Amino acid sequence: MNQELYFLRSTEQYLAKELLLYAVHLDEKETNLDGYPGLEQYQQHFGSYNGDIGVYILADGKVAGGAWARILANGIGHVNHDTPELVLAVKPEFKRKGIGHALMQQLFIEIAKVFPQVSVSVRDMKPVISFYEKLGFTRVNDSEHTNAAGISSFIMLKIFEKTEKEKEVKHLEEECFRKSFTPSN
Repeated sequence: MNQELYFLRSTEQYLAKELLLYAVHLDEKETNLDGYPGLEQYQQHFGSYNGDIGVYILADGKVAGGAWARILANGIGHVNHDTPELVLAVKPEFKRKGIGHALMQQLFIEIAKVFPQVSVSVRDMKPVISFYEKLGFTRVNDSEHTNAAGISSFIMLKIFEKTEKEKEVKHLEEECFRKSFTPSN
């Protein structure tokens, strides 16, 4: 299978809307997003706000899935106002082919450039939990809720570790900042 990864741009916001249906598993209920106005915030005007970060993948020329993150004030996986919420969608015919993992790895690189962590609402199902745990997510205590599809869920959080080089650069920036305010004799 030939796979190509792309950044999700504001001009492709329609993809976020299409993929959101799969992310919240409404395709399994054979329904659409119209009856779920609370989900609009996850896709509406994607790419138009600072902090909107997303990727999608084509497999053999077809959209196979996408992943994006954005800051939401009242999302299902809300942790705080500085943590974007993650949305991951893989179309059913492309599941178990490494699409989700590939999307997440690229998205993590991009998110970590801007944010220290990312949250996600996860269905309380062992394979789903295991997938996110393998990606470095941990469960947030007392975060149980019912998701849009009516399924028991909870919030998970991934904290991005700074590399040694990033820590060194930060230290040098802080040192230069302090020296610039040291009075000269």
